[in-house]
Amino acid sequence: MLRRPITLRVLSGLVVLAMGVLGMSLALVTGEIYHRLTLDNQRQDLSGLVGLAVGERIERLQEKSRSLGLSIQSDPTFERLLKAGDYSAVNHLLDDQFHQYFVTAGEIRLLQLRLFSSDFRLLAEAGEGVRGASAQKAACPGVLEAAKRRRGPQRLQSLSALCAAPLPLHSLIVPVGGLFLRGYLEVVVDPSPSLVGLDKTLGMPLRMQSVTGGELYRSASWPAAGSDHGALEVDYALRDGGGREVLRLTMLSDVAALRGQLGETRRNILLVAALLTLAVAMLLYRVLRRTMLEPITDLLRRLQRYGQHGEAGRKDLVPTGAIRELHALQDVYDTLDHLARTDPLTQLPNRAQFQDCLERHTTGEHRHNGGFALLMMDLNGFKQVNDQFGHHVGDALLQQVAARLESTKRRGDVLARLGGDEFGMLLPGVRERESAGSVADKLARILGDPFQIGSHACRVGVSIGIAFYPDDDADPDALIRLADAAMYEAKRGRGGHAYANSAMT
Repeated sequence: MLRRPITLRVLSGLVVLAMGVLGMSLALVTGEIYHRLTLDNQRQDLSGLVGLAVGERIERLQEKSRSLGLSIQSDPTFERLLKAGDYSAVNHLLDDQFHQYFVTAGEIRLLQLRLFSSDFRLLAEAGEGVRGASAQKAACPGVLEAAKRRRGPQRLQSLSALCAAPLPLHSLIVPVGGLFLRGYLEVVVDPSPSLVGLDKTLGMPLRMQSVTGGELYRSASWPAAGSDHGALEVDYALRDGGGREVLRLTMLSDVAALRGQLGETRRNILLVAALLTLAVAMLLYRVLRRTMLEPITDLLRRLQRYGQHGEAGRKDLVPTGAIRELHALQDVYDTLDHLARTDPLTQLPNRAQFQDCLERHTTGEHRHNGGFALLMMDLNGFKQVNDQFGHHVGDALLQQVAARLESTKRRGDVLARLGGDEFGMLLPGVRERESAGSVADKLARILGDPFQIGSHACRVGVSIGIAFYPDDDADPDALIRLADAAMYEAKRGRGGHAYANSAMT
């Protein structure tokens, strides 16, 4: 079954419709991206706020641990037992600390106390719920190792850090004896209770999880599992000194109002996009109809009349409207572009076209194709030919020089007349002096043979400056200056070729 051919008018309408659909799709995508970026920014801001609140509470916990450590040291009984070396009694003294004010008041949850000598030998220890504990496993071995590595005045300073074993812990090591160091006291506490009040402080439900995924705390207002709460989850991880996660906090921020504003913004964007798309589509269709559809339809009618009336209808086939103007404008543009970028005497590319070629090879579409050699050439003795035989002979000489240079080109090489008796050549893929020098010698040889112009036999030489991209410079203008400087260096040496160097900049 033959399908009916689609008309150009319908096809144009479908194109405009497709552009409208594409515009609406872009508007939808833009709205979704805006929605996500806004929520991400909100999440980052809230995470920073949580971080500040957590930092303040950890600092207070550290101060309370330090106060406990100092209060133990200031106990005269502790000082007497430590001086006497009665570490069994020190064990009982440390056990008693689990019933002191800081612990019983709920300000800190003490887990472990350990007394070390100045060289970190374990002297006494006590753990939660164990009287006279001994040989307990170190709660935060990483913190202890860091303290052992300290030297000099650092040994007289307190050291604290978080760790996971696998539950979150906070370890504080304080020196015993002040300037006359006699040992260290390690205070290990649970940081979780200090963070429980964050939900009330920040007004957001809180959940705390250990590194194993076990839940340590959940606010009463935390939504039930599986419910679609629609809140924004904000995660914040507490880490130890090595960057390993110790405790993860998750808070829920009610962003219903924000989501409502974003939804309203998205609807407004879609409405504006729809109106703009409709207006642009109508304008585009009108322009297409006036500039293309109507002229083509008119041409089709003329062709039909020509088919019906033969030669009598030939005059109707003259193109009208935008189609003819477009072709004419293209022809004029091509002609002007050729004149603007071509040397009229030699028909070689001129300086502007050569400069564009350099740009493409250094910063444009061909920049990844490797380096190249740039040759700048100036004829020796050309002025004498002009003065002796006239400018018409000089012009003919330049044409023959261009023809000889053109005959040496490889595929991909670029040759241009830059003005006067100066020529440029770009050799893609040539980056070694030996290869470029061989090309320069070949050019000098073919230009060294006499030129026969009418009854006149003319001789000229050539001075060639060579620069390499990117070895000498990566900027096209700087590369031309270097090659020019090398060319004048060769000219001072009475011909031949010379290479650019850093002293020429």
